[in-house]
Amino acid sequence: MAAYEQLSETQQFACRVIADHARATAFAIADGILPGNEGRNYVLRKIMRRAIYHGREHLGQTDAFFYKVCDAVVDKMHGAFPELETQRDFIAKMVKLEEQRFGTTMVVGLGKLNELDVTVETPKDEGLFASVAKLYDTYGTPRDLIRVFLEQKGIVFEEEDFNERFEAALAELQKQSGIGKTERKGEISPIYTEVLEKTGKNVFHGYETTEIADAKVVAILDGDKEHDSLAEGEQGSVILDNTPFYAESGGQVGDVGKLINAQPPATAGGTDTRAAATAGGNDMTATVSDTYSPVAGLIIHKVAVKRGTIKVGDTVAASVDAAKRDAARRNHTATHLLHAALKEVLGSHVKQAGSVVAPNYLRFDFAHYQPMTADEIAEVEDLVNRYILQNEPVTTDLMKIEDAMRSGAVAMFGEKYGAEVRVLSVGNGEFSRELCGGTHVRATGDIGSFKIVSDEAIASGVRRIRAITGFDAFARFREDERLIDASLGVLKTQRDNLPNAIERLQEDLKKSRKEIDDLRLKIATGGSAAGDANDEAREIAGIKVLTKIVEDIDANGTRQLSDTLLARLKSGVVVIGRRDESKAGLIVRVSSDLTNRIKAGDIIREIAPILGGKGGGKPDMAEGGGPDVTKLQEALEAVNTFVERTMA
Repeated sequence: MAAYEQLSETQQFACRVIADHARATAFAIADGILPGNEGRNYVLRKIMRRAIYHGREHLGQTDAFFYKVCDAVVDKMHGAFPELETQRDFIAKMVKLEEQRFGTTMVVGLGKLNELDVTVETPKDEGLFASVAKLYDTYGTPRDLIRVFLEQKGIVFEEEDFNERFEAALAELQKQSGIGKTERKGEISPIYTEVLEKTGKNVFHGYETTEIADAKVVAILDGDKEHDSLAEGEQGSVILDNTPFYAESGGQVGDVGKLINAQPPATAGGTDTRAAATAGGNDMTATVSDTYSPVAGLIIHKVAVKRGTIKVGDTVAASVDAAKRDAARRNHTATHLLHAALKEVLGSHVKQAGSVVAPNYLRFDFAHYQPMTADEIAEVEDLVNRYILQNEPVTTDLMKIEDAMRSGAVAMFGEKYGAEVRVLSVGNGEFSRELCGGTHVRATGDIGSFKIVSDEAIASGVRRIRAITGFDAFARFREDERLIDASLGVLKTQRDNLPNAIERLQEDLKKSRKEIDDLRLKIATGGSAAGDANDEAREIAGIKVLTKIVEDIDANGTRQLSDTLLARLKSGVVVIGRRDESKAGLIVRVSSDLTNRIKAGDIIREIAPILGGKGGGKPDMAEGGGPDVTKLQEALEAVNTFVERTMA
């Protein structure tokens, strides 16, 4: 008899869940989806955690096991799906990380569940479900475990009723937090579709030029309304029949520039019609601050009219800010090189998860499970800069989508592709070949240089690189030189000795701080005489009580001081008040021979409210404080009263 058939019905169900979810997990991760807190990443996390829970709860799997099941999926299915074999190690690593993370949150969640103050008298209201939904959503506490827990407390629900109320509470929680859904833009206004139907598709000429002398204004919008014109000082959206402006797409930001009245040719009689137009008050200049495409085929220019009036039917000269376009092109091509370099250095599991290509920087989000090391960052930079120095040609081919994918081109995140696509290749395409509709340099040497400025985590298994190129990289190098030279001057050392000089300075500073802290403690204790503490203490109801206010000592120093004073007192109560600009702190110590008669926690709860705060602790030591610094002396005086009252 097979082992599966010997299992109980519940255990067999758990096995089917694990097998089903292991397949989904392996394929999802191979496709670049990683467990997270939003959208499809959140769905994957829930799938994985449900399988892990069933293995732990019903099959007795106390150690990590799910990654082994996912590996078995790769074993059985990599023949038909070779990408599984390619990503085998990455799949195992990501699943094991999630298992470890869930193991921690599950233990915490079960602890939080046991902390819930519920009894059979607890009303079955939304407050209860808000609490249990939070346990499920925040700590991963399984739903069926929550229901069993409530039944053990005598709170019984019909399954359908429980699920409905649980889902309602969970939906409300996720609505408030934004978890479980991805950020998306608002609904597209129908006005854009109406305008597109009326004007037809706009023609983009930005791949060939940054200027068009005879673009016609075919529509003007102000919000959701069409207008015939925009006057000086007004802002709105202008649609041209032809444009050199690139609309934001695939991470590349929209172009900026200006629109001016087109310069018509002089008439046969020699009269300059442009001069006549200017004399008539029709000379127009408008700045374009952004370009975007709300629906395919429609390019919107966000403008502010600086002079004159722009009207539907006008012919205008449209010119892109060439310097910013060139900077964006450098950063966009560098993004492609960065993507390829990351795959080369970190592994084939690297997949783009978002990007921003602006004139002054590029930002690249990608799937990876740990921070990059300094050596990995340097290797990526070297690889990108090597291709820049080789001045490889950057070419674009228009291809059918099927042919493009067969050629090995990589689809970039955020792009929308039609039947025909642009395939961008660096050199012969072996290093980088990707589908992209953005604007790019003609050869990699145009990028100038490439420098990574940061690498950070933005979600589970997703990292973000920021980098700069061209003149921005040169400016960064120049600024680094200035800072290094300034540091060398202050530290009076040579460049190759700078790290040692800084380390030496830190050691000296640490030593000086230690000496200052020791001196402050000595001053606070009144010197080294053993009798000082006893001389300062007051005897109340047969107990020595020492209260003291200290300045310029941190919390750790105050604890050390309390140790010293209590040791000198041998038997008694020590209370130290510490103040800074915004709050007062208290520490209470009671010698072990007195804790059965008077407790430090009781004292702190008595005196901390005088400062407008609270505190707590153990019988022999307690801490607290509050914002009312002016009443610190009053709080210490209250110690004597409390001791006298307690010992009476």
